[in-house]
Amino acid sequence: MQECMRFTSRWLTLLCLSLMLWTAVAESTHNHPNKTESASCSICVVAHSATPAAHCNLARLVFSTIGLLQEEQVIAKARLGIFELGSRGPPAA
Repeated sequence: MQECMRFTSRWLTLLCLSLMLWTAVAESTHNHPNKTESASCSICVVAHSATPAAHCNLARLVFSTIGLLQEEQVIAKARLGIFELGSRGPPAA
């Protein structure tokens, strides 16, 4: 059952990808001998229609102080571990 699903899903994926590829090729390479045919073609109408302009109303930015940063000095205490005292390289042969 699992292999049948894999086989089916693989073929469906390839079918969808090939349909998308052929649609992209058909849309980008199609042409019309005269302008009357291109006026009724749905692909041409969509391709040459005016795109809507994006409108955006930005709010006016207001900067205000909400607090002050108070720094505090931190001093870390250094520790020397026992294992660091006895570490050395391998003996030379």
